[in-house]
Amino acid sequence: MKKQRPSIKKIWKKAFTDVRHKYRLSVTDENFHEKLSFKLSSLNLWTLLALGSLIVVAITMVIIIYTPIRQYVPGYIKREFVEQSINDRIRLDSLQQQLEAQKLMLRTLNAALTGSIPEDEIQPIHDSLRDYHNIEYRRSLEDSLLRLEIENADPYTLDANGTQLRSSDPLRSGSSEKSLFYAPVEGNISQKFDYQKYHLGVDIETETNAVVKAVLDGNVVFTSWSPDNGYILILQHEGNLTSIYASSSALFKRSGDFVTAGEAIGMTGNSSELRHTNGLHFELWYNGSPMDPENYIAF
Repeated sequence: MKKQRPSIKKIWKKAFTDVRHKYRLSVTDENFHEKLSFKLSSLNLWTLLALGSLIVVAITMVIIIYTPIRQYVPGYIKREFVEQSINDRIRLDSLQQQLEAQKLMLRTLNAALTGSIPEDEIQPIHDSLRDYHNIEYRRSLEDSLLRLEIENADPYTLDANGTQLRSSDPLRSGSSEKSLFYAPVEGNISQKFDYQKYHLGVDIETETNAVVKAVLDGNVVFTSWSPDNGYILILQHEGNLTSIYASSSALFKRSGDFVTAGEAIGMTGNSSELRHTNGLHFELWYNGSPMDPENYIAF
């Protein structure tokens, strides 16, 4: 006769009964006197084992995370390596920014010396909530009177040092309505401008440590030092006008700084091998061409 297999229901019922079946665990001495006893079931035993395992895992994780033991875990990156990586990333970013600034400075300097300065590419910002199409422009009476006064003004204008400039002068027409030049330094001219001898500026003898000043408002586009010319500083002004200050013993400004007319930018001194006296070599360029500074500045 074939033996009948038990049903699934009976199997689950038997398993549930076995799990809940209680056992007595007794601790006795050598005389079999009971000292301690426990009543346990399979369910309680597995529960205690699971709880104990969780406690052991939690304690192990705390020890690894909050103690130096974590450094010995395979694959763990030391904190020093992480900090060094962050510092290297910051230095690399700084070097990249400096490189971009140097490239921009060289492009600006090249454009200033060749007279090929591009027009401003910044577009005006328009408010999308405003309608600019129906704006009517009408000149006021005050505006018309001011225009008439400027048109009838004296065609001759004196700069800050008393030098007479004509309104048709390229430096005036190319830059601002009034070109106010400051003398770069106080002293006597020892060598004048001579285009034929390729002396594209003037040499000015001064006292020791005389202050060098900016002739006009502008931006510092280049600073450098060489044994032949000492410290060199180049200013870019409005209207494609550039001024160069060489043979300085010290500079007070650096590339990217904005200076105003008459502001101190350096100091003279015997800082070059080609010059044996204290002084300044000054050049004035307009649209990439050298100009005689004595025509515009009273030294």
